[in-house]
Amino acid sequence: MKYLITLLVIFAAAVALGTVLQNTAYVLLVYPPYRIEMSLKLFAVLLLLILVLGHWLMQVLSDTSRLPAMVKKIRLERAQNNSRKLLDVTLRAYFEGRYQDAEKAAVRAIRHGESSILYPIIAARAAHELGAPERRDAYMAQAGQKFQGDSTMRLLADARSRFGQQNEIR
Repeated sequence: MKYLITLLVIFAAAVALGTVLQNTAYVLLVYPPYRIEMSLKLFAVLLLLILVLGHWLMQVLSDTSRLPAMVKKIRLERAQNNSRKLLDVTLRAYFEGRYQDAEKAAVRAIRHGESSILYPIIAARAAHELGAPERRDAYMAQAGQKFQGDSTMRLLADARSRFGQQNEIR
């Protein structure tokens, strides 16, 4: 079906082109007090040019109206990409035993407005490993304030740090 329609369009274009090239007719446009007389060939070319320019102008206007949404999407993708990279850096530093770097990366992510509960918990675990219970408790409190409700991850991290702290005291 698609080939049939394409074939019909090609034949119609060939007939129209043949008619325009062989015809010596002219077009008379009258808008009082003006009169414009031109050949049919020139009229066909001008009409085609106007249609092409109109289509191009509509395309430009359409793209321009979608521009704010495209910019918003690009910014969101960039923010998500930066968030993934920062999470990678934070987790890699934590699991490699570089707790100070892990804490700094997690704090940097929190300051950038990341909404994941992972960052304050990783910062708290890193602070616990560094022997800084004040910072650990501050990060855990921040996780509790930022994420209302009993998050299993937050409660487990808090219990592990407190259990580890009691074992160190004994």
